[in-house]
Amino acid sequence: MKIMNEETFFYKIFEKQELIDRKVLYNEEAVDVIIPIFNTNQLFEKNLFSFYREIPINKLIIGNGGSTDDSIETLKKFPRVKIINQSHNHTLGFCIAELISNVQTEWFIYLHADVYLPKNWYNTMKHYQKKYDWYECDSRNIVMIEYNPNTKNAKRAYSGSQMGRKEAFKNIIPKIQDDFLYRNEDIIFKELIIEEQFNYGRVLDTYSYHEVMNKKGEKEPKFKSVSIQRFVDIKWEIETLLMQVKGIIKYSKPKPYLVKAVNKPLKTLLEYHSLDIVNFKNWVKNVNESWLKYIEFDDPIGKKIMKRLQKLKIFNLVYNKFFKSDLI
Repeated sequence: MKIMNEETFFYKIFEKQELIDRKVLYNEEAVDVIIPIFNTNQLFEKNLFSFYREIPINKLIIGNGGSTDDSIETLKKFPRVKIINQSHNHTLGFCIAELISNVQTEWFIYLHADVYLPKNWYNTMKHYQKKYDWYECDSRNIVMIEYNPNTKNAKRAYSGSQMGRKEAFKNIIPKIQDDFLYRNEDIIFKELIIEEQFNYGRVLDTYSYHEVMNKKGEKEPKFKSVSIQRFVDIKWEIETLLMQVKGIIKYSKPKPYLVKAVNKPLKTLLEYHSLDIVNFKNWVKNVNESWLKYIEFDDPIGKKIMKRLQKLKIFNLVYNKFFKSDLI
């Protein structure tokens, strides 16, 4: 019998885990680990097990930004944890800087609370200490989000967890051939049941969990990407985008990828009518003037109006004759 690969994330995350403290075996390699937290996910304890298993942790330095869940209680189960109150801080970057200032080992590791480390992570990473001074590893995303797709009022059927009366299929089974029923069988069975004048329904006071994850087997197509949408508080998003933009401008020089990282959220802020262009330009001029020529302040509404006008032949004639040469 073929068994599941024990190195996969899903096998490790759901098996019973116990604390393996790597520092006990490799004390001479011990490093401090810093983690800023502001509430954590339901796998936080599992993630911590992976940290202690892979890293010889000298001290686990936690920046508590004001957690209201059970994160601090979870941390009490682990050794050598130092918790710093960072609830009075306003930005993650400042919190990280404060945590680094508390590091006492030559090398340290910065982790997110929602990261799980695979086998040999630390052994692999430490080989690059002579080559780099600050470096990161590759990343793989694990999508584990419970949400309701709200199929209550959907007309089509959705397969995955059904119950049926065999009698209802007596005249349906002979019709089914080995031809075109694949990823549409739920729809077809519903319609055939109705045609046979049996009752189709949807139960709304219970549910099943549909797992979105790669399947085993060479022929099974793998997921390329997953799109996730959050419920967004517009005020929160505006404040976050503006902070993101200002942080890049203040602390870095203009580079192509950074220019894109600034102009994209700026476009969103303009669409929300939440950017005072004059004040923002003055701020940029005072903080890091080199950015001014790279920032796009185009009004999206003005662009739409211009595009509509450009469809008019008379507008283009006047524009090209009197204005275009001056604007270029």
